[in-house]
Amino acid sequence: MSTARQATWRDMRQFASGRECEILSKLRSNTFTRSHRAPLLLLLCCLSPISARADAGIPMIAIAYPAILFLIIPVIAVEAAYLRLRLRTGWKNTLGAVAKANAITMLLGFPLAWLILFLLELAIWGVADWSGLLKHFERSPGSQLATLLATVISSPWLGPGTGETWPILVAFSVLLIPSFFLSAYVESVLLDRLGWLLCERPSTPSVWRANALSYIFLGLAGCALVWYQLRRF
Repeated sequence: MSTARQATWRDMRQFASGRECEILSKLRSNTFTRSHRAPLLLLLCCLSPISARADAGIPMIAIAYPAILFLIIPVIAVEAAYLRLRLRTGWKNTLGAVAKANAITMLLGFPLAWLILFLLELAIWGVADWSGLLKHFERSPGSQLATLLATVISSPWLGPGTGETWPILVAFSVLLIPSFFLSAYVESVLLDRLGWLLCERPSTPSVWRANALSYIFLGLAGCALVWYQLRRF
């Protein structure tokens, strides 16, 4: 492996504690140089998401996805209730259509959104290393703005830190943003354009608002659930 590539993997992600930013130097060739090791590492982290707070960092899908699946029933209830009251559709059909749409967007959409953001994270840290911005970033460990920015960029896969909880909650919230847009768009297609909702008038704006409400709930309840789980360990 070339020195430049090794440096890219070494410094590609940064995890922030409350007082400092540290460049990840432990995701080096022994972890990701061979393609068959990455799936193994991800599998091990998913099997034990809390114990994944080690030198390899935290794949946030291992923490966020279980919380989302745990809350999928109240999410469906929030969206179905809003659409029923807003559009005056039948309860049974509305609940069934929303449940099927969420089964697609939650079960498949969130992992896809996470994967896209993870690849974007690798690209950002790679470009930052290639352009020399990473060295400048490294010289400003006390900057709270740099700390927050590093956490946001590294939301798909946080690096090792000092065991603080807030970066995980920030990462969870950031991951919900692209998931919301993907979910709202797909559900609007399924419920309105494909007619799953059996509503005579256009329902796309209402579907987007229903998703906004459900994701506000998901953000608040999800952060509370993740915080509670982390405090137990």
